Amino acid sequence: MKIQYKILTILIVLISISTGLHAQEQLNDYKYVVVPDQFEFQTEANQYRINGLTKFLLEKQNFTAFTNRQELPEDAINNGCLVLHASLINSSSIFNTKVAVQFENCRKEIVFTSQIGESRDKKYIVAYNEATRNAFKTFSSFTHDYNPKVDKTTEQVAALKEEIKTLKATQNQDKPIAENNKPETVKAVKANLKVEDTPQTATKINTTLKAHLIEGSVFSYNLKDSNNKVVYTILFSGKEDYYIVQGVDALIYKINNQWVIAQYLDNALQVKSLDIKF
Repeated sequence: MKIQYKILTILIVLISISTGLHAQEQLNDYKYVVVPDQFEFQTEANQYRINGLTKFLLEKQNFTAFTNRQELPEDAINNGCLVLHASLINSSSIFNTKVAVQFENCRKEIVFTSQIGESRDKKYIVAYNEATRNAFKTFSSFTHDYNPKVDKTTEQVAALKEEIKTLKATQNQDKPIAENNKPETVKAVKANLKVEDTPQTATKINTTLKAHLIEGSVFSYNLKDSNNKVVYTILFSGKEDYYIVQGVDALIYKINNQWVIAQYLDNALQVKSLDIKF
């Protein structure tokens, strides 16, 4: 019996360490966590005092925690994806109070769920507090340490913004800029944005767009669909096969013999292939 007990104890410790490491991998990518005043299963704010307890226990694990009524830091306001939203998931039965801590990111994706904490106490306020504390035992080997991950899409968005700025600055130049004189950001965008590798290009714009030269311009066009409707107005950038889309922070250019439009929406880079006839 003693040997079995020791084995069981070792297994519990190993599982706890493994869970803590998994939490560390998943949660350290996020800088802040928000705890709502009222979880879905509650009938009133801070019922059983577990909302305040959840925030307190998160702060003990070195999280920077806020309630949903508190004002967030400026970087969190500008980038909601720095924030996790914590909630307690209730799976209680008649005889047991059971809760787990769940974390959701800005895309409504569940990032991590703790082990279930249980209590058999008949008093709800005692039971929910005990179950919540037991759920937080998941983090016994974990201390939050924000470690921002490199977001390749964000880097590409920044590069695209820089390229648009550069192209607008050179728009009135008569001579194309030589390939080896292009800014590094431009080269980075060309290297990274391959049509066949970009998920957003899976949906191709099927309509052939015909380019109609704008009268009095130098290589600037209206791109019209089969109904003769102007879909895009593109302005010559000063570079061969590079155009600025009028009225939109976007570029139309040729890569691997394929015309594409690249633009950023809500800080996400979108690239779509186009069928353009000049």
